[in-house]
Parts: sequence; structure tokens; C-alpha cells
Amino acid sequence: MHTHPLKVAAAVKLALATACLYVPVTQAAQSDNDTTDNLLTPVEVTGSRTASVARELPTGTLILDRDTIEAMPANNLADVLDTLGGVQVRRNFGINGARATIDMQGFGASATSNTLVLLNGRRYSNVDLSGPDIASIPLAAIERIEVLPGAGAALYGNGVVGGAVNIVTRERYQNQAGVEVTGGSFSTSGGSLWATGHHQGEGGGDNHTSAAASVQALHSDGYRENNDLQQRNAFADLRTRRDDLTFYLTATGERQNLDLPGGRTVNLATGENLFEDDPDGANTPYNWADQDTVTVMPGMNVRIGDHSRLHLDFSGRRKEQSYFFFDPAFPTYGETDVDSYSVNPRFTSQFKAAGLTHNTTVGWDLYDYRLENRSAAGKGDIGDPTSTKDLDQRQTAWYFHDVMTLDRWSFTLGARRLNVDTETETTGFSAGQGEDSQDAEMYEGGVRYHFDGGLDVFAGAQRSVRIVNADEITPDDDLLEPQTGEQYTLGASWQKGIQTSTLTAWQGHFEDEIVFNPYAGAFGANVNLEDRTRRRGVSLNSRWRLDRDLTLVLNGTLQRAEFDEGEWEGNDVPLVSRQLFYAQANWQALSWLELSLAHRYVGKRRFDNDQPNDFQQIDSYRMTDLEATARYQNAYLRIGAYNLEDELAADYGIKATNNLSYNAYPLPERHYRVSLGMEF
Repeated sequence: MHTHPLKVAAAVKLALATACLYVPVTQAAQSDNDTTDNLLTPVEVTGSRTASVARELPTGTLILDRDTIEAMPANNLADVLDTLGGVQVRRNFGINGARATIDMQGFGASATSNTLVLLNGRRYSNVDLSGPDIASIPLAAIERIEVLPGAGAALYGNGVVGGAVNIVTRERYQNQAGVEVTGGSFSTSGGSLWATGHHQGEGGGDNHTSAAASVQALHSDGYRENNDLQQRNAFADLRTRRDDLTFYLTATGERQNLDLPGGRTVNLATGENLFEDDPDGANTPYNWADQDTVTVMPGMNVRIGDHSRLHLDFSGRRKEQSYFFFDPAFPTYGETDVDSYSVNPRFTSQFKAAGLTHNTTVGWDLYDYRLENRSAAGKGDIGDPTSTKDLDQRQTAWYFHDVMTLDRWSFTLGARRLNVDTETETTGFSAGQGEDSQDAEMYEGGVRYHFDGGLDVFAGAQRSVRIVNADEITPDDDLLEPQTGEQYTLGASWQKGIQTSTLTAWQGHFEDEIVFNPYAGAFGANVNLEDRTRRRGVSLNSRWRLDRDLTLVLNGTLQRAEFDEGEWEGNDVPLVSRQLFYAQANWQALSWLELSLAHRYVGKRRFDNDQPNDFQQIDSYRMTDLEATARYQNAYLRIGAYNLEDELAADYGIKATNNLSYNAYPLPERHYRVSLGMEF
């Protein structure tokens, strides 16, 4: 028996109204605010922000557009990405997505090196193990977020293993400005100020200039002791077009001061359980880590004829990190500076040949990384460092990508040739020098077919590569071999009536996977696994327009990441949940009031260090978030309540190798946030 959509809509509205009992919503006067139809659809993924043909790519590409992002009960990009099927986000340090890890298709502890994050089509991930600084990109500047599961190796290169996330800023801004102040639980306070503008050029046509600038600040004591966060972000975006020439510039700056409370210890031998008995305490009450990052991304493209363009992109980044890890007998202070530069020319063209329409890209990438690390073990300041590490790495690659269309069919072929030269020098405990060169090749291809009635089916394959990153390199040993993977995707996307959905199934086998093995040597080591691993799963992302003022999102993942051979054959890869589920309902309850209710389920997963799978698992958890937004003319008030169930849960935990204890990192208890803003 089928349930009528109107009955479902009524039930969802009742649930939303009931949930609002958790949050006191201030009544506002009525204003005219119709809701637009927000659909999760296949998208056009770009090399930067130019037109493209990614709608034809043989993968379950997803898009979150501006309206969809604004409707979410989310305060940062980590919250946004955590809503998608096929994506898992881990948070170790509480609110605002600080140092969050994005994991696509189940790579656990090495997720940051196997999921590539791009800003306007250009590499935004770091050369070391730290995650990209996505907190520095304001949600208000984002036009859309594009997600490519298990695809993009030929286009984007090293590290596109689980997939790629492309954050695209707006191409055309309006003449607007806004201000927002925020306060909430854990003594959280902050605000943002932004302005955008658009100028139409003289002489008509498409000549124009669009620009945006914003600053953000946030301070919080954090959920736990020694969990203070101070975040300062600046963002600027410029795009100008004059006849056949387009120039663009994106710049971000971040200053983050974060105190590190460590995990909460559970000792199975003594029965001590700080995770349950004192979750907001700190195991490391004096540890901290600071980070300053500046990124500048200029570029230009020149139109050649009606269907070709020459693109020339540059980028530069300076990242300065400092940290202090306290131990009464052996404190450690360290500093790391990372400078990175890139040059990325490419030529794109659309033409017809042999009865096919070709959309072809040919390009060359140059990435240059320089890392300097100084650490002082046994000292409370850097003074004379007891060890240093200097690394120079240059990556160059040629690549080719072509999407060919014929009637309802589209075919994709791509290839990339990568060369990496690395020099390292260290002093101290592991003194030595090293120099090495490596080559690797990536391929991708597939087919897509468009049926009548809004149904597409697709099948694709890629060979991915990940090379060792800066934190995994030791000069006294040979470089680890490049990790390679053979991955296959199969699925369908369809849009009909009230719903839009994308179903993607994937399977991949990986050779020489680069991981940290806690059982290698006396203290563990980064190694190439001698035996292959396997990932497989299926994800569903769907959006339902139940009636004019109610939208329902249902996303889910079933997956398995396992060791396929060797001593751990059949065991789960640590930190990968087999089941993930997300549901969200948005209700325009009144013309001035919008309610958003979201529920997330994260299944059990193995603790970090539990490759043998001989230890208990991190518990599954459910969390529900509710936001209410009231608008009056140009002003708005947003009230959010998060973790309504007040559930004690953790995204991350690590066990001792002797199986006698573990540390888990508690997520915040029920908390609240209030934002008051004005748009001009």
C-alpha cells in the first residue's frame, strides 16, 4: 500500500512542530519570503569556474547549491559535508569543525590523504597529514559544493582516491552587505561582516566585475577543559571579464588557536572510565596547537574563438604551525613552516569529430612544496631545536581528459602522468639525508546514458594514485612506494515528480596502501601494506518535495572497508562505519518562519590501532539538531539546538596496543547557538 505524499508531509510537519518545544523561538512580524525548490542533482564540475561537461561524467556526482546549504542546520563546511551519503566526517575537538577529517569511501585514519579538497577546481588539501582549512571559507561566499565519489584522478591527480570535493565560490555577486553576531553554549561568541558587489561593464555584453570580502571571528571555551578555540578568518574573491579575457583571484587567511584536551581514558584493567564519568575533562590540560595560513589563488583565461579557452592558474600558500605537548619529564615544543606554490596551465576546447562532440582538456601541473620543522624535545620552548626536518618536493604532471557525447550517450577517457622529486634532510634522533624520484600513472573512463523521464545510468572506472606525504617521509629509509587503486562505480540518478535521487555503488582494490602500522618496530611506523585492501559500498542521496513548503532529505551509506589479504584478511579497516544515515526536513511553517530538523546516525567502527579486530568497537550514536529561522524585512534571528538527545558519543578513539585501555574523544553534549543578522 502506498502512502500519499500529503499524509507524509503532515506527519513530518507534526514532528517538526513537536521538536520546536526544545527551542524558544522569538516571534517576528510577517514578511514575504517564498521558498524556492532546492534539488540535489547531477552537476557540472569545473576545472575552475568555467563551463564544463561534468553532467556527462560517469559517476554519481552530487551538488549542494546555495539554497540547500542555507536550509541546513549547519554552522560550517564540516557540518555541511557530513550530510551526504558516501561521506563521513570525524570531529576530535568539538564545535566549529576545527581540524575535522573528511573521509570518502572509507579510508579511516588516512582519510585526509585519500580525499582531495579543491577550491574553485584547484588543490586546497595540504602536503602533510593535516586537514585543509575549510573553516576559512565562509558559507555565504559558496555558490555550490560539488562531490565526485571515486572519480577525478585524471583531472585532479594525486590523492583523488575516495573522491574529490570542489568548493566553488560565486561567479556573480550582488550589491549586498551583511553583519551577524553569534553566541551560544560553552561561552561561544563571534561574528562576521561581509560585503559583495557587481559592476556591469560599459558597452554591454558580458563585461563585468564581481567581488566579495568577509571577515569572521569566533571564540569558544569549548565543551571540554583545555578546549578553547579562537578562530579568525578573512576571505576575498574577485572576478572580472573584459571581452575575451577573464581574470580571477581568491584569497583566504586563517588564524587558529586551539587547546588540545586529548582523549578520555577508559582503563579496562582498573575499571576507570573517564569517558563516561568525566567526559568534559582533559587528559592533556596544557597541550595546544596554533596555525596561521594565507592562501592566494590568482588566475586568468583567454577565449580563443567560440569554443576554446587557454587557462593559466597560480597559487601560493604559507602555513605556520606551532604546538606544545606537555609531559612532566619530556615536554615537546615544535614549529612547522610550509610554503607551497603551483602553476596550472591548461587548454580546453569543444569541437566535433567522427560524429562525436568532444569536450577536451589538456594541461600541465606544477606543485612545489617546502617544509621546515623544528622541535625541541625535553624543553618548554624551541630554543636550540633537538631535531629538524627540511623537505623539498616537486610534483609535475601532464594530463588529458575528454568527454564525448553522441545523442543520449556520453563517453569519458582521461590519463595523467605524474613525476615526483623529493629531497629530505633531518638532524637529531633520526638524522639523515634522502633524495628520490617516483613516477605514477592515473587513468579513468566510463559511459553514461540518458533515458527519457529524467533517468541516467552510469558506469565508470579509474586507476588512482597516492604518494607519500611530508609527515610520512623519513630520510633514513627509501620513500614508500606510491599507493595505487583500481576502482569501479555503477549507479543511476533520476529526477521525476517530487523527488531527485542519486544511487552509487562502488568497489575498489588497493595495492601498497600507505598506512601507519602501530605494530611495526618499537614505536610503529608508516608502511606500505604488503597485502591489498578493498572498499565496497552503496550510497543514496535523495531529496523529496512533499509540498510547496516542505522538503525532505534522506541520505544513507552501507559500506565495508577491509583487509583483503594477509594476516588481517577479512578484518575491518579502523575508524570506518559500516552504516551512515542522515535525514533532514525543512518546513516553511509561516512566511517569516522556517524550521529545519536533522537526524544523523553513525554506526559502530573499530578503534584506531585495531587492525587485528580483537578489541571492542566505538559505539554507534544518533544525534538530532533543530534550527528555527525568523525573518523580518532584512533582519533574521536563527536559534539552533544540537544533540537534542544529549547523547554521549565519540567520532574518534584510539586503543592501546596491549588492549588494556583506550582513549575516546567526546563530542559536545546538548548545546545551543543563537545568531542575529542583518542584510543590506
